[in-house]
Amino acid sequence: MSWTVAVPHPDHPTTSLTFSGHETFVLRAHWLKKAYDLVRDDPALFQREDAFVRLGVGRNMAQSIRHWARACGMLDDAAPAGVSRPSALAHLLFDDAAGLDPFLVTPAAAWLLHWQISSRPAAAFSWYATFNVWRGAEFTADALADAIGQAARDYPGRVPSPATLRRDVDCLLRSYVRQDRAAPDDALLCPLHDLRLVRALPATDRYHLTSAARPTLPDGLLALAIRRYVHNKGRTFASYAELSYGAGSPGRIFGLGEDSLAARLWHLDGATGGLVRASESAGVRQVVCAQVGDALLDDDLLRAAFREVR
Repeated sequence: MSWTVAVPHPDHPTTSLTFSGHETFVLRAHWLKKAYDLVRDDPALFQREDAFVRLGVGRNMAQSIRHWARACGMLDDAAPAGVSRPSALAHLLFDDAAGLDPFLVTPAAAWLLHWQISSRPAAAFSWYATFNVWRGAEFTADALADAIGQAARDYPGRVPSPATLRRDVDCLLRSYVRQDRAAPDDALLCPLHDLRLVRALPATDRYHLTSAARPTLPDGLLALAIRRYVHNKGRTFASYAELSYGAGSPGRIFGLGEDSLAARLWHLDGATGGLVRASESAGVRQVVCAQVGDALLDDDLLRAAFREVR
């Protein structure tokens, strides 16, 4: 069963960006399984007036669940209008008999969700811009919102209002940074907190995008992200610099940095059976991927990622 992550080529930007939709609620891990179970049995769920009743939440939260299910790639984008059906990835994760992690309790699940949300402008543009476009290490919420608005001008369509952008940024920050004050239940349960990709600087209104070795990031998921990145570029290889700094690259999205990424690349050959291989010749360091575009092999890498103990 295959699934896709569409990382846009910078010369061919997506025609539609997504802002807001989360109704200011951060993602809760159990929402995705709930949405999967209900949509599997009722493809018209999110078109129903009583969808919030069946989901057991308020109206706004029901809209948020739909937003996060789409942003995380759990709903099939190819479904007809008015129909919601689980994506192939959702089946891999949540199937009652063989799901890889139905309740999203592993680090692999958190990294996968972050990758899904942050690698596609059409899914959640503020996430994409923060982890792929923003170049500064430190920022304030207002500065990040302004930068996201500027980045959105490179795409077709209307740029959201400053208030909408700021609400998006506030939700993003609460998704990755635990609040010192008593936080609402939704923030306490967000699976992205443990990734530590964003850090609040003490006694300031500033934040920091962290760069680290990411020991909880499974080799299988890193390898899969590399393969999808080069595949979306129409190639079978990429330089270390591209993989570290390019928009949609594993280095940017996972906050690895070139040195941390390089340290992990050399053993991916053995870990993936040669599907991802690092090489260096005449001072040029690159990664070469075998059988790029083979969805079944990519599924195997994802399964391997959830088998890793980290």
